[in-house]
Amino acid sequence: MIDLTITPDIDRAPWTDLTEVIPGKLTRIGLLRNGTEQGRATIALVIQLDDGSHVVAETTWRLFNASARALAVSPVAREETQD
Repeated sequence: MIDLTITPDIDRAPWTDLTEVIPGKLTRIGLLRNGTEQGRATIALVIQLDDGSHVVAETTWRLFNASARALAVSPVAREETQD
């Protein structure tokens, strides 16, 4: 199982364990039908770093979807959708 920590409000619970942060931009997101050895879908994210290099991160679709749902009901997300 892939570990994924969900933080609904980073202002209130900062990621203090990240001591060296390299800035980047999320530039691509996509699904891979058979991304796991078990044939389950995965989601891939491409982050372009300021130096032009890229990092690809991947997790299962189920885990990403559950995370998105958990974040969507957070106070921060609700504030954002009340425009």
